Amino acid sequence: MTEGEFLPAGGGAEVPEIPPRPRRWWVAGLTLLLVGALLATFIPGLLPREGTGSGTGFALAEGGYVLTAAHVVRGAAEISVYWEGRGYAASIIALSTDQDVALLVSDTLPPVPVVLLAGMQPEFGDPVTAVGHPGGAPRPTALSTSVAGIGWWAVGPEGAVLRGLIATRDSFRRGYSGAPLVNGRGQVVGVVTGSMTAASGEQFGFAVSIHRVVDWLSDRGIGLPTGSGDLLPPMEESEIVARLTPSVFRVEARFPPGAR
Repeated sequence: MTEGEFLPAGGGAEVPEIPPRPRRWWVAGLTLLLVGALLATFIPGLLPREGTGSGTGFALAEGGYVLTAAHVVRGAAEISVYWEGRGYAASIIALSTDQDVALLVSDTLPPVPVVLLAGMQPEFGDPVTAVGHPGGAPRPTALSTSVAGIGWWAVGPEGAVLRGLIATRDSFRRGYSGAPLVNGRGQVVGVVTGSMTAASGEQFGFAVSIHRVVDWLSDRGIGLPTGSGDLLPPMEESEIVARLTPSVFRVEARFPPGAR
């Protein structure tokens, strides 16, 4: 056959069979991935995303031990505590949903002043102050209120029934969870856990009694002194904040996609 001639159909030399082009399955897969990414970008919530949480913690004991609320860090893939504007990696060594408290430890945290724990429960009407990081604020903020009740119970953020709570006249904003609630001498009487709106429409804040926390840790072989600072004179709010601020941390937690 010379150049330019066509082979007649049904005759002449045998036409070699042309193998089919291989199917590129990776093209379809890549297309689906790109489409999914675009949909997830323009339709938030379509695909599970990494979650974050923010709260407060405080130096409970020397050696990098930080106490916070359990619901702030439970299930976290990564936890950081921020002190003096710098973040330090931390991990959970004990956690209780029944008390809504968690004990963290950070091996890289520099020496931080620890808080004083009250030896006695506050009484109805006593002034108390929470020092925390509402809304993830970089600097601690004080909320002064008073005790509205002792020994209350409520359903906690994790669904567990929390007992022996200290109720306060004012509710707490998000980010205060895990903050120390201190009496007029700057001693910690409770750990902020959340707020509740009563049927009457009145709002209350709640804190887990520090004595329940001390008992819980004692059962795990961790002993903590209480009553330190009992002889201190009553302080103004500014003095309380100045004393507590060096012991308070902002706690940030990162959760796996779909965990929250």
